[in-house]
Amino acid sequence: MNDVVLPPHLDRAWALDAGRNLSIRARQDDLVLSGSAVEDVDALSAGALHHARKTALEHGHSLALRAPSEMLVRRLAAHDPGTAAAPPSKPAIPQLEQLGAWALGFTNDLRDAWTFGVAMALGLAALVTGRERSWPGATWRQLYELGATALPVVMLLTGLIGFTLALLMGAQLQMYGASIHLATLMGVSFVREVGPLLTAVILAGRSGSAIAAELASMSVNQEVDALSTMRANDAAFLVAPRLLAMVISLPFLSIFASASGILAGMIVGVLQLDLAPATYFQILVNAVHIKDVLVTLAKSAVFAAIIVFIACRTGLSTRGGSDAVGRATTHTVVSGIFWTVVADCIFSLALYL
Repeated sequence: MNDVVLPPHLDRAWALDAGRNLSIRARQDDLVLSGSAVEDVDALSAGALHHARKTALEHGHSLALRAPSEMLVRRLAAHDPGTAAAPPSKPAIPQLEQLGAWALGFTNDLRDAWTFGVAMALGLAALVTGRERSWPGATWRQLYELGATALPVVMLLTGLIGFTLALLMGAQLQMYGASIHLATLMGVSFVREVGPLLTAVILAGRSGSAIAAELASMSVNQEVDALSTMRANDAAFLVAPRLLAMVISLPFLSIFASASGILAGMIVGVLQLDLAPATYFQILVNAVHIKDVLVTLAKSAVFAAIIVFIACRTGLSTRGGSDAVGRATTHTVVSGIFWTVVADCIFSLALYL
């Protein structure tokens, strides 16, 4: 243990020179500071002493004061009055209480979702019957933005996926001499499942995010509150045009998506499996029935309602700033895709079991 005698005046020069060296020595050895002669201590020197003590503790050494003067004790106490008492630890919440809180939160969320769904249905009915007003041509604008502009993307992606699936299934069917059944597989799979589900996923990421971002921005900028001040019904003014446009457009987009995938399968059948186009379409007509098309339209309408419900509810409940808009958009896309897939699984269980 080494002794260090502190000078009478601990000023800026001492802090920058000897005080800095003191911290370096405190890393390597135990030190005892003799402060009986200290008459004056400035703030920088007091900070240097505390830094040296902290450095010594971090490196497993000690730094002690021997017979410090009253001035030195007062300045050190004023500079560092001591470590604040740790806040009392919170008692552990019983598991039964946690379960009850979760159940209460889930019940409240379910009640709010039911209330919003009823309001959305009533707003749609009010808009269709003309009992509530909306922007002039709002539904036609939403039909164009949410549906018509999505048609090229939907047909391109479903065509590419149909082409890939046809290549895979065609190679397997050709091994067993059953290439002619490619039309059956492509028609049934795309009309019943792939077409409507893939279209809903694309619109959940494209149109659902657009709805959520627009409504969230309106909520953050208090435009929704302004509409309420003017006695405008949110469900009929903001939600219903988007719901009506999506319910109308998504079934038609699903039909076009299914047709695109089936045509891609025909290209593979003609070029790779030597199938005649007439034969392909004849088998397709025998495999796909009107019931399959009606089920596709019904599923697509349900998917559209789910996407708009999640997007509008998330957007209208957004509070905060621009970062909240981004979180609302992300939540809408993830939740829209998830619940669309869940709904498709429920449809499959009901239809095929």
